[in-house]
Amino acid sequence: MPLFQQNFVPTYLIRVYAPNSAGQTTRSYVIPPASNRDQVDLQQDIFTLPRQEAATRLNEHFRCSLLFAIQYGLYKHRGNHFVKPDLSKISLLLLDTRDVPEGTFIKDLEIMETFSAYSDPKVKKNLKDLVDFRRDNRGYYFGEYLTQGDVDIEGKCVVTNMQRLIDTGLFELIPNFRDESKWTVWSNRVLQLRKPFNTPQDARTTIHAEVRNAMAIAVACFGGRWVFPVATMLLALEPRKKKDPVIVKDEIEQLQLNKIKTDDDYKLSEVKQFQSLIDDTFQRVTGGEVDRLNTKKQKADPSATSKDVANDSLMKRLGELGL
Repeated sequence: MPLFQQNFVPTYLIRVYAPNSAGQTTRSYVIPPASNRDQVDLQQDIFTLPRQEAATRLNEHFRCSLLFAIQYGLYKHRGNHFVKPDLSKISLLLLDTRDVPEGTFIKDLEIMETFSAYSDPKVKKNLKDLVDFRRDNRGYYFGEYLTQGDVDIEGKCVVTNMQRLIDTGLFELIPNFRDESKWTVWSNRVLQLRKPFNTPQDARTTIHAEVRNAMAIAVACFGGRWVFPVATMLLALEPRKKKDPVIVKDEIEQLQLNKIKTDDDYKLSEVKQFQSLIDDTFQRVTGGEVDRLNTKKQKADPSATSKDVANDSLMKRLGELGL
């Protein structure tokens, strides 16, 4: 049973975890700390709980920003932690939410604002303090989504690890991640990496080698139907020119691009660019425009269970373009 009210959720969410992470995460399920199979009351819809109790349970996160997720993985390895797991032990899970029941996820700020008034004032840095911090104008919003109950993710996700991303060319594609002295910082480092997005006119033209590198990482670390969206996320980690022909003419590995949704908060520069690259590719291939307002309102088609089935009109257009 979904535990949250109906809401808009991005198509792809990311979870970074290690052996010492709170809760349990495998390729089949995610059990957040707020959930316990042996305690029935902890399986209740969070909206039915006493407000102060509910406020203490909101501590499990998925993320829609690959930039934020990768920096977090590096931070878990080198940051100020008592346990510093090896990079090969830090997993990055990518989940396709189209196959997850509606209401499973909710944007963290939406639900935190609901319960922040019930935060325990005796607790230092309580929920209300966190909401105020996230809402200020310094950019500390990172596109995080919460789930209270167990989530069945078998067949809906793919998992890789930080070492594999690095070994297959992450630092060659995005050199800014290479500096290990920056791995000890998390949120502030993400804000630094976003600064170039403030001057999009300075974005350089992408070269074919970058596209191929992004594709190679996506194939080696994720594979299958995940290749195109992951490669696009990787390219979106740095500013790119809009309608870049090198990107939009390159090999298409995934269809139904107009149905991919993202968090549209203006602070998530790299997530906005991911959506822009997806839309540019869709428009180049189909010749049509993406109605983002309508897409955001649409419910997932329950009959569309296979993401590998080709769309006839899209395939026809690909052939015409010689792609």
